[in-house]
Amino acid sequence: MSDYWLAAAIGAGTGGLVLALFAFAPKQIRAPQGVMIFNVMLWIYVGAQLVSGTLDHIIAESVFALVAGGAVQALTLKWPPCVGIAILFHGVYDAIMGPHTGVADWYPPLCAGFDLVVGVGLTAFLLRDFRNAETTV
Repeated sequence: MSDYWLAAAIGAGTGGLVLALFAFAPKQIRAPQGVMIFNVMLWIYVGAQLVSGTLDHIIAESVFALVAGGAVQALTLKWPPCVGIAILFHGVYDAIMGPHTGVADWYPPLCAGFDLVVGVGLTAFLLRDFRNAETTV
């Protein structure tokens, strides 16, 4: 197995463990925890720019993290599954753009594997929770 796929498998396995935590977490804290995880994902790229980027890149990455994190948080208040979808899209970003962002070579496939598993699973949990909440109202 190549190093890329090994890192992706480790990320997916770790994502599975996080999903197990989401499965046993009270449903009212799943979306806020997802938003927190999403924001950490965004700010890791700011950290990479702090190490190897120019001031312009640091500022641009920071502004993007603030806007994207704030938008996902606001949208999640209206429709909680939004955060799972955002994490899923972040995994696609990691797989395609991650290798060109200045992070370690193993990070993009690891994070893509994690994000894809957590994004799909969290979206499913939150869709179920959202539908159940609508039917009980």
